[in-house]
Amino acid sequence: MKLFVHAVLVGLVALLAACDKVPLLAPANSSITLSANATTVPTNGSVGLTAFVSESSGTPVQNGTTVRFTTTLGAVTPIEAQTTNGVAVATFQAGASSGVAEIHAISGGAAGTSGTGTTATTTNVVKITVGSAAATKISVRANPSTVAASGGTVEISASVTGGASSTDNNPVAGVPVSFSTTAGTLSSTTAITDQNGVAEVSLTTNRKATVTASAGAATPATVDVNVNPAASVTLSVTPASPAVGQPVLLTVTPATDTSPNVVIDWGDGNTSSLGTVRSAQTVGHSYRNPGSYGITATANQDGITYQTTTSVTVAPPPSVAISVSPSSGTTTTTFVFTVTPATANGVKDVTLDFGDGDSIDLGAINSASTVSHRYGSTGSYSVKATETDGSGNTTTAVTVVTVTP
Repeated sequence: MKLFVHAVLVGLVALLAACDKVPLLAPANSSITLSANATTVPTNGSVGLTAFVSESSGTPVQNGTTVRFTTTLGAVTPIEAQTTNGVAVATFQAGASSGVAEIHAISGGAAGTSGTGTTATTTNVVKITVGSAAATKISVRANPSTVAASGGTVEISASVTGGASSTDNNPVAGVPVSFSTTAGTLSSTTAITDQNGVAEVSLTTNRKATVTASAGAATPATVDVNVNPAASVTLSVTPASPAVGQPVLLTVTPATDTSPNVVIDWGDGNTSSLGTVRSAQTVGHSYRNPGSYGITATANQDGITYQTTTSVTVAPPPSVAISVSPSSGTTTTTFVFTVTPATANGVKDVTLDFGDGDSIDLGAINSASTVSHRYGSTGSYSVKATETDGSGNTTTAVTVVTVTP
């Protein structure tokens, strides 16, 4: 009898020990709800998981109830976790592969659905999109969008958005973005998006370039980087052969889509600053001495200087003219002098010196004028017409009259 009792006791102890090794699972008709801290994660990133297990009455299951986690991508640690107040926690480790991880939480008889029919939802499953699989949209911009004619460097920024569903538009971090360009040089052909979903590289170019950015399943996006035209100018001068004192009109026309700052060097020691020239602009200048002069326009834009040159040949100032009829006579002859002013630069004053001590001021005549004069004694007389034009230049003309007895 003692041997029998002993055997029974040994068996009970073994049974109790075996029961201690069996995990505590959720009872039948329980429910389990799984949630994640985020629905997207970069490769090699992690996301916290929370499983809440409740009995049919809605109260949390017994502490220590075991919840098992499975995933189709990456790993969950720990694989099994025990509840406290109905909650079991674990961590999803994404790993190096992109894709969609489907994670399940399982415990005994806990159901993972709520509702029925077409309204039924799965509560014990979450989907987490890993790496580039979350990239569904991409946009790209350049700052600035143009470079100078001599070239320059701009920043290229690609913004990647997306998420676990096609309607998500959240910034996606940790995604590699590939860049390519039709011209110039990129600082790198790949970059990883930051926490704001932005990846940046730089482009150096002196030609128009189209940069393409692509990531994951997103349709590639492009941005154009344009080159500002050279801020050169064209010059036209009227007249090309002015006289001293005659106004020269110089028309300065900037290249299309440019607005340079222009300074004119007239070649005679004088300059004119035109400021910013956005369209054709005309400026005047008068030369005080005859000769050939080079006119240089210096255009500056974006720190780059361009020069354009033209030239003018300045003739001596137009001269007043004088004639007499007749050219000889006696002391009884009335000599008629015709004075023709040079009007190109305007006329300020014309005087006529008869050579015998008499003279006359004709004033600012603008056309040929006649003057009569008699001489009281014989001899040869030099008659001089003097004109002062509107620029202050003086010219003279001389004719000779012979007076006989």
